[in-house]
Amino acid sequence: MAMIYMAFLFLAIAASSRMRPVQAVTLVYLAGIVFLPVSPPVDNLPSLESAGASPYWVMPAALPADIFFTKAAIASLAALLVALLFGRSRLNGFRFHWADLPILAWCLWPLLQSLWVDASPAGWHSSLYLFCVWGIPWFLGRIYLANRNDQLIFVRHFVGLSLLLLPIILFETVSEVRLHELVYGPHPFADVGAQRYFGYRPLAFFEDGNQYGLWIASAALLAIWRAKHAAAAGRSRSQLAVALLLLVMAIASQSAGALILLFAGLMLMLFPPAFRLLRKAAVPALVLFGALMAVYLSGALPLRTIAKETTAGQIVWSTLRASGRGSLAWRIGQDQKTLPAIKEHIVAGSGQWDWWRELGKRPWGLPLLMIGQFGLIGFGLAAAIALRALWIQISSRVEEEVSGSRTRNPAAVLAILLVMALIDAMLNAFLIMPAIMAAGAISVVRSRRRSE
Repeated sequence: MAMIYMAFLFLAIAASSRMRPVQAVTLVYLAGIVFLPVSPPVDNLPSLESAGASPYWVMPAALPADIFFTKAAIASLAALLVALLFGRSRLNGFRFHWADLPILAWCLWPLLQSLWVDASPAGWHSSLYLFCVWGIPWFLGRIYLANRNDQLIFVRHFVGLSLLLLPIILFETVSEVRLHELVYGPHPFADVGAQRYFGYRPLAFFEDGNQYGLWIASAALLAIWRAKHAAAAGRSRSQLAVALLLLVMAIASQSAGALILLFAGLMLMLFPPAFRLLRKAAVPALVLFGALMAVYLSGALPLRTIAKETTAGQIVWSTLRASGRGSLAWRIGQDQKTLPAIKEHIVAGSGQWDWWRELGKRPWGLPLLMIGQFGLIGFGLAAAIALRALWIQISSRVEEEVSGSRTRNPAAVLAILLVMALIDAMLNAFLIMPAIMAAGAISVVRSRRRSE
């Protein structure tokens, strides 16, 4: 694994020497996320039995655990190295903004937390990991995706690299063989949810099939956005073909949640009244979410009891199982079982990455994993990172700038991508990390610059 990572670093440096810094940084980062192997090797991981029948190896995609060198960390470090070697002028021109405070506070929180809890991993270790996986992409987004042209490059690379997965997807949809195993070795999540309504759900080189589903749905959204723009410029044929291919790839992923998010994102993107309605409903929706989260964490709403002992609950449960979506109820059930352990350290967190270990199960959603490890304080800091960026995009000033079709500004579609990633993380133990780079890119209102 170390040799693969070193080879990626050397390849990134060699390829970046002939590119513009913005192109090099975004391409290296996204390529690392897409094509690097899941780590560590499966032989070094505990068995499913010792992990409490709840595989956790996807967690380090976003949170610190007993693994430091993951593909998310290596992709960030490689992009930073490229920036230091070939993009120093942008780095030297960077100025801190108060919008950077939440990401700094989130990265430093484990270090502060370790002053009063026995943290595992150590506070400095967790802070360093968060800086690598969250901090570096954020600041690279702030620095290298500083205007419309830079953001268009990010979108183009996201779409292009996703399209390169097409041969892998065709192979893995009709075969239970996983390319990751042929190229890099066994994959810990190769068989989790692989068999779908038709054939198999592709996995490619992602940590989890659900993660792949959301990634390709996000790529389809960006591709359709590009095709819409290209149509206005009279050069839509090739972009339309790319958009259709990625849309078919998204459907072939058979990830119902990701497809629902995709079509909701398309509604926001293609129908300006929907986005204006979102702007008006943003604050009430945030308050409602906070209230629902408080009720959910308190355990005051016995969802498992309702599902098993009430007529309405049994109807919903039966409908989910009949549609093949019983996993949703199962995930909620997993969350409910871990709430007592979460409430023991709900404010500041336990500081333990495997705080759920004694229960023999873990929450399946990222928010509860965050709260169990870093408390409501840590979760609030992480949430503030995204909320700042989203508020900028739904503010009146930005809406006036991109009024009408809402698609003239790439920041708008990046905001939709961020929303998709956040909603998906409610039920999955990961966040597609380029969403953090997108958040950094759209978190500060910049003066309008003439397109090149």
